[in-house]
Amino acid sequence: MEYYDKYYDGIFWIQGNEESKTIATLYIDSNGDAIISSIQSLTTNIHLDNLDGGWDKIDVVFGYINCHDKSNTYSIKLYDLWKIHESSGSLTKFKYKSSNSFIASSYDENICALKYKTIMISSDIFNDWVPKSGFKFSSDTREIYVVSHNYEQPEKIDLFRNNNFHIYIYFRAYAGYPARRNSYIKEEVFLNIETTDSFEIRELYRIKTSIERLLNILLFVPFQSTKSEFKSVSEKTYKALRKNKEFHKVISKKIEFEKFTSNSQAILSNWFLKQDKLELIINNFFSVYGHEGVLIENKFLTYISVLENYHKNYIDTKATLKKRLKYLLDNSTIKAKIEDIENYAELLKITRHYHIHLEEKHEEKALKLDEIAKANVLLEFVIRELFINEIGIDEKIENPFWIKKIETKTI
Repeated sequence: MEYYDKYYDGIFWIQGNEESKTIATLYIDSNGDAIISSIQSLTTNIHLDNLDGGWDKIDVVFGYINCHDKSNTYSIKLYDLWKIHESSGSLTKFKYKSSNSFIASSYDENICALKYKTIMISSDIFNDWVPKSGFKFSSDTREIYVVSHNYEQPEKIDLFRNNNFHIYIYFRAYAGYPARRNSYIKEEVFLNIETTDSFEIRELYRIKTSIERLLNILLFVPFQSTKSEFKSVSEKTYKALRKNKEFHKVISKKIEFEKFTSNSQAILSNWFLKQDKLELIINNFFSVYGHEGVLIENKFLTYISVLENYHKNYIDTKATLKKRLKYLLDNSTIKAKIEDIENYAELLKITRHYHIHLEEKHEEKALKLDEIAKANVLLEFVIRELFINEIGIDEKIENPFWIKKIETKTI
């Protein structure tokens, strides 16, 4: 079901106030934002203490809706709902907007349950990374055009299991015959994370973010899932309506899928065990990596900080910044791309000092904007190598072809 750019009629209510329901119209726009329009306030007869953040923000609203196109009933949960419009007069009108809504394709009699036990994520990049498929195709066009197109759902691929999680790859397939002389079979690959305990949606998003960050490292591209679904404790599947942008369609220098699956128990175990140890470094790196609109200089300063903190915490507490950078570059496969590592470490140090302290004496020697952009690509590679080693992948990553040789200038 395509939910976007459609209007729905429905009834809505606030948690703890099931007896006071509001009839309203819901519109889901192309980005997945859900907008409720009503002639009655959703907060009528609600005490202020029951609202999170006051009258303008509602923590969660539940609803049953019916699409104008089809007479089907859907269940929807709208989190972080903000009042964006109120007008009074001959016709009072209220509007509310949520950018964090979840919809189920059927009626959920336990809709007010806020706990979930399974996360399901997918994207085109993830689909491309997984080589296994259930399609079997053959054709013979020598005399009579004959095509045989069969599909058998592959078995799930177990990746990790402990007392908290069961993580596996699951294959979904859809088939249809929408019109005469037109049929289709579509397969999608999902990464499923089942949790032993049930959690509210915000905690599950933290788990989802952690797994997506690991996929960033494995695939070596800015990655976020474009499809996210959550299975409630009542076994209803809710799809996140908010659309995430797919950053890249092509991946290279990835960890091979077979290498990951053959070592996935150890890799994921290391990733979870080292979350506390590497928390600051992970959070700093992913605060800029893959984000649009980040200034090149700010990204550079963040990457230098990540490398400096890593070396200080795990290698040598007393070294200077230049020595830290030189050590990490020397121990990276990227060193083959650098003409003079000692000189380049000094340039990185000077550039960092110039953009932190804005001292004019460093301006002439500091890297220019295009040189900083090249440095960022190189530093991303070095940081990724550190993460790869930390999670126990014993693999020397070849130098990416897009990282050009660095010819250092004389200081």
